[in-house]
Amino acid sequence: MTFQEQVVATLIGTSGGFIGSILLFWIKQFAEKRNKDKTLIRNLHYEIEYNIHLLTGYETQLTECIEGVGADSKQTYLGIDYSFIARHFSIQFYREGLISKFLHPEDMKSWNGFLSTLGEGSQEYVKDILEKWRKSEVEKEDVFKALKHERDQVKFAREMSEYLKQKIKP
Repeated sequence: MTFQEQVVATLIGTSGGFIGSILLFWIKQFAEKRNKDKTLIRNLHYEIEYNIHLLTGYETQLTECIEGVGADSKQTYLGIDYSFIARHFSIQFYREGLISKFLHPEDMKSWNGFLSTLGEGSQEYVKDILEKWRKSEVEKEDVFKALKHERDQVKFAREMSEYLKQKIKP
Protein backbone atom coordinates (compact mmCIF):
# COMPACT_ATOMS: atom_id res chain seq x y z
CA MET A 1 0.00 0.00 0.00
CA THR A 2 1.34 3.36 -1.00
CA PHE A 3 1.52 6.36 1.20
CA GLN A 4 -1.37 8.06 -0.63
CA GLU A 5 -3.59 5.01 -0.24
CA GLN A 6 -2.78 4.89 3.44
CA VAL A 7 -3.65 8.60 3.87
CA VAL A 8 -6.93 8.18 1.96
CA ALA A 9 -7.87 5.07 3.97
CA THR A 10 -7.08 6.86 7.24
CA LEU A 11 -9.05 9.91 6.14
CA ILE A 12 -12.07 7.80 5.17
CA GLY A 13 -11.91 5.85 8.44
CA THR A 14 -11.54 8.98 10.54
CA SER A 15 -14.34 10.78 8.68
CA GLY A 16 -16.62 7.78 9.04
CA GLY A 17 -15.91 7.59 12.76
CA PHE A 18 -16.50 11.31 13.18
CA ILE A 19 -19.80 11.23 11.25
CA GLY A 20 -20.86 8.12 13.18
CA SER A 21 -20.15 9.77 16.52
CA ILE A 22 -22.15 12.86 15.50
CA LEU A 23 -25.07 10.64 14.48
CA LEU A 24 -24.91 8.77 17.81
CA PHE A 25 -24.83 12.09 19.66
CA TRP A 26 -27.94 13.33 17.79
CA ILE A 27 -29.78 10.07 18.38
CA LYS A 28 -28.91 10.23 22.08
CA GLN A 29 -30.04 13.87 22.31
CA PHE A 30 -33.29 13.08 20.51
CA ALA A 31 -34.01 10.12 22.81
CA GLU A 32 -33.26 12.17 25.94
CA LYS A 33 -35.49 15.05 24.75
CA ARG A 34 -38.29 12.66 23.92
CA ASN A 35 -38.02 10.98 27.32
CA LYS A 36 -37.90 14.37 29.08
CA ASP A 37 -41.00 15.54 27.17
CA LYS A 38 -42.91 12.36 28.04
CA THR A 39 -42.02 12.75 31.71
CA LEU A 40 -43.08 16.40 31.65
CA ILE A 41 -46.41 15.51 30.04
CA ARG A 42 -47.04 12.75 32.62
CA ASN A 43 -46.26 15.22 35.42
CA LEU A 44 -48.52 17.81 33.81
CA HIS A 45 -51.35 15.26 33.68
CA TYR A 46 -50.87 14.57 37.38
CA GLU A 47 -50.88 18.32 38.09
CA ILE A 48 -54.07 18.81 36.09
CA GLU A 49 -55.77 15.90 37.91
CA TYR A 50 -54.73 17.41 41.23
CA ASN A 51 -56.14 20.79 40.18
CA ILE A 52 -59.41 19.23 39.01
CA HIS A 53 -59.83 17.58 42.40
CA LEU A 54 -59.01 20.85 44.18
CA LEU A 55 -61.31 22.94 41.97
CA THR A 56 -64.17 20.47 42.43
CA GLY A 57 -63.81 20.93 46.18
CA TYR A 58 -63.77 24.72 45.84
CA GLU A 59 -66.85 24.61 43.63
CA THR A 60 -68.66 22.53 46.28
CA GLN A 61 -67.58 24.94 49.04
CA LEU A 62 -68.83 27.94 47.07
CA THR A 63 -72.18 26.24 46.38
CA GLU A 64 -72.56 25.40 50.08
CA CYS A 65 -71.65 28.97 50.97
CA ILE A 66 -74.28 30.32 48.54
CA GLU A 67 -76.86 28.01 50.12
CA GLY A 68 -75.79 29.14 53.61
CA VAL A 69 -76.17 32.80 52.68
CA GLY A 70 -79.54 31.99 51.11
CA ALA A 71 -80.63 30.46 54.42
CA ASP A 72 -79.34 33.53 56.31
CA SER A 73 -76.83 31.40 58.20
CA LYS A 74 -74.30 33.80 59.66
CA GLN A 75 -72.16 30.74 60.50
CA THR A 76 -71.25 30.36 56.82
CA TYR A 77 -67.53 30.36 56.12
CA LEU A 78 -65.40 29.86 53.04
CA GLY A 79 -62.07 28.02 53.11
CA ILE A 80 -60.76 28.35 49.59
CA ASP A 81 -57.05 28.95 49.07
CA TYR A 82 -55.96 29.41 45.47
CA SER A 83 -52.28 29.22 46.38
CA PHE A 84 -52.72 25.43 46.39
CA ILE A 85 -53.48 25.41 42.66
CA ALA A 86 -50.47 23.75 41.06
CA ARG A 87 -48.77 25.64 38.24
CA HIS A 88 -45.19 24.32 38.17
CA PHE A 89 -45.48 21.80 35.33
CA SER A 90 -47.88 24.05 33.42
CA ILE A 91 -45.24 26.76 33.36
CA GLN A 92 -42.49 24.27 32.47
CA PHE A 93 -44.70 22.83 29.70
CA TYR A 94 -45.05 26.34 28.28
CA ARG A 95 -41.32 27.14 28.62
CA GLU A 96 -40.29 23.93 26.86
CA GLY A 97 -42.38 24.96 23.85
CA LEU A 98 -44.67 21.93 24.07
CA ILE A 99 -47.84 23.93 24.44
CA SER A 100 -48.06 24.73 20.73
CA LYS A 101 -47.88 21.01 19.86
CA PHE A 102 -51.09 20.28 21.75
CA LEU A 103 -53.15 23.45 22.04
CA HIS A 104 -54.73 26.02 19.78
CA PRO A 105 -53.87 29.67 20.65
CA GLU A 106 -57.43 30.16 21.98
CA ASP A 107 -56.95 27.18 24.32
CA MET A 108 -53.69 28.71 25.49
CA LYS A 109 -55.45 32.00 26.13
CA SER A 110 -58.19 30.31 28.17
CA TRP A 111 -55.67 28.29 30.17
CA ASN A 112 -53.63 31.40 30.91
CA GLY A 113 -56.79 33.26 31.84
CA PHE A 114 -58.00 30.90 34.50
CA LEU A 115 -54.52 30.40 35.97
CA SER A 116 -54.21 34.15 36.46
CA THR A 117 -57.85 34.77 37.45
CA LEU A 118 -57.87 32.37 40.37
CA GLY A 119 -55.51 34.27 42.58
CA GLU A 120 -55.19 35.70 46.02
CA GLY A 121 -57.12 38.86 45.10
CA SER A 122 -60.31 37.12 44.03
CA GLN A 123 -60.19 34.70 46.93
CA GLU A 124 -59.76 37.54 49.42
CA TYR A 125 -62.56 39.54 47.81
CA VAL A 126 -65.18 36.80 48.28
CA LYS A 127 -64.00 36.05 51.80
CA ASP A 128 -64.09 39.76 52.64
CA ILE A 129 -67.57 40.35 51.23
CA LEU A 130 -68.85 37.27 53.10
CA GLU A 131 -67.37 38.63 56.32
CA LYS A 132 -68.95 42.04 55.70
CA TRP A 133 -72.32 40.35 55.16
CA ARG A 134 -71.94 38.52 58.48
CA LYS A 135 -71.42 41.94 60.07
CA SER A 136 -74.43 43.31 58.14
CA GLU A 137 -72.25 45.78 56.25
CA VAL A 138 -73.34 44.64 52.76
CA GLU A 139 -76.54 43.37 51.23
CA LYS A 140 -77.19 39.69 50.69
CA GLU A 141 -77.60 40.26 46.96
CA ASP A 142 -74.04 41.60 46.69
CA VAL A 143 -72.70 38.49 48.41
CA PHE A 144 -74.73 36.26 46.08
CA LYS A 145 -73.32 38.03 43.05
CA ALA A 146 -69.73 37.73 44.28
CA LEU A 147 -70.08 34.08 45.29
CA LYS A 148 -71.86 33.07 42.10
CA HIS A 149 -69.27 34.86 40.00
CA GLU A 150 -66.47 33.12 41.88
CA ARG A 151 -68.18 29.75 41.53
CA ASP A 152 -68.53 30.36 37.78
CA GLN A 153 -64.80 31.14 37.58
CA VAL A 154 -63.90 27.98 39.48
CA LYS A 155 -66.31 25.90 37.39
CA PHE A 156 -64.76 27.28 34.19
CA ALA A 157 -61.27 26.48 35.52
CA ARG A 158 -62.32 22.91 36.35
CA GLU A 159 -63.99 22.38 32.98
CA MET A 160 -61.00 23.89 31.18
CA SER A 161 -58.66 21.61 33.14
CA GLU A 162 -60.71 18.57 32.14
CA TYR A 163 -60.61 19.73 28.52
CA LEU A 164 -56.83 20.27 28.66
CA LYS A 165 -56.32 16.84 30.14
CA GLN A 166 -58.08 15.34 27.13
CA LYS A 167 -56.14 17.46 24.62
CA ILE A 168 -52.67 16.84 26.08
CA LYS A 169 -51.94 13.17 25.56
CA PRO A 170 -48.65 11.55 26.56
